[in-house]
Amino acid sequence: MNRASLIPSPPIHFLAALATILLDWLWGIPDLSVILIPLIMVLAGSTGFLTVTLIQRFVAGDPWGAAVAKGLAMGIVAGVPFMVTGTAVGSLLLGWAGLSAGSRMLGSASARRGSDEMITLNPDSVRRTPRD
Repeated sequence: MNRASLIPSPPIHFLAALATILLDWLWGIPDLSVILIPLIMVLAGSTGFLTVTLIQRFVAGDPWGAAVAKGLAMGIVAGVPFMVTGTAVGSLLLGWAGLSAGSRMLGSASARRGSDEMITLNPDSVRRTPRD
């Protein structure tokens, strides 16, 4: 069993999760005016929707319907006026995306190297330049 299949693939791409985290951090700013909160909700939500939809469609290769649905869900997550990444559900979902991406990167790196490949250096084959 290869390493990439140990962790199931997440419903969202790693870059989409990262964009949601960055937008969600807007709610960590302590001095948000009450007047600015609705504006930030709309801006963060719509930016999250567009970003996640485009990442899911063009990077992850989802069909438009699935990409729009995931974009809408993550746009709502980014637009609610509190930090979702600090909750158990947000941390679980975003951590799942990160673990899956990390295991894919590790798996592809080990697949490129090959398990039987070994580098040996022969000191006799190294050319030395004469020193003055």
